[in-house]
Amino acid sequence: MNFKIIASFLAIFLPLFLYGQQPHQEVPDSVNVFLSKSLEVIRTNAINRDSVDWKSLEQEIGQRTREAKTYADAAKVFPYIFQQIDDHHGSLKIGKQQYSWNTGFVYTNQNVKDAVKKYKNAEARLLKGNIGYILVPGNSDFSGKYIDRDAQQIRDAIARIDRKSVKGWILDLRLNTGGSMYQMLAGLSGLLGDGKVGSFINQHGDNDGSWIIRKGNIYLDSNQVSKLPEHSTTKKFKPLAVLISGMTASSGEVTAISTIGREKSILIGENSAGYTTANEGFQVNAYAGLNLAVDYDADRNGKVYKNLVMPDISINGGDNFEDLLADTKINRAIRWISREK
Repeated sequence: MNFKIIASFLAIFLPLFLYGQQPHQEVPDSVNVFLSKSLEVIRTNAINRDSVDWKSLEQEIGQRTREAKTYADAAKVFPYIFQQIDDHHGSLKIGKQQYSWNTGFVYTNQNVKDAVKKYKNAEARLLKGNIGYILVPGNSDFSGKYIDRDAQQIRDAIARIDRKSVKGWILDLRLNTGGSMYQMLAGLSGLLGDGKVGSFINQHGDNDGSWIIRKGNIYLDSNQVSKLPEHSTTKKFKPLAVLISGMTASSGEVTAISTIGREKSILIGENSAGYTTANEGFQVNAYAGLNLAVDYDADRNGKVYKNLVMPDISINGGDNFEDLLADTKINRAIRWISREK
């Protein structure tokens, strides 16, 4: 999940009493406060907050939680809440337990699902025909603690195979299930080029922060996020084929979106997972926190992605991470690069 800067935590202590509570079935005060604070955070920050009939929703929540005695009892209503605010990227976490809206979608590409478990680090290699291949999987750096370290690892992987004879690049995001977006964009800055590569857009269509690359570092508007040694980014773009799958999610989708509009760039593969929102973390109390979708992702040309990222060339199946030259999507990318160079 991609955070707008790093997760910002916010506790709101406004009193909000739920509609529909009956005196003889009163929810304990601590649980009622938990629900009240949670709803106030959602009502203030959720991306679709202006589309919700809050009075009706609060009445229904009150009915569904009228017998709740513990946080765990009350938490059972949150999948319903996330469904009503149309946020399948959000979640409530209490201790080690997480509550979210399961849309019921089942991804069936087993080769990709198995590879997600196996490949955890950025890898690069030179393929036949002097085609550079870089695999960038997801990360678990939700606090943003390792942005510079991870970005440098991606840079180093690319540098090991980068040479003038490289005719083009394949960026493999099929195994990128998300995490922190910033190391991905900073690490790939040499391929993306300087300037605006995307942005966060709120529900009213206003810019809520642009993703900008300057001398190899990633900025959110004027705020520098990565602090790597400066280096020049490409001025003459080589062809870039980006591979995506139904496991490409959240920050993986951000990374794919950042390539859209780049000169000589194409997306190949499957529809992405559909988590094209920026999420932000909010602390409810000492035991619970909310993760909410607060913005949509947009590419460098301003196109907003409210659902998912679709490939320019659609290919289902044929994935082979053990033998890349037997991979249908990689071979299609090689053919495209050979024509584009």
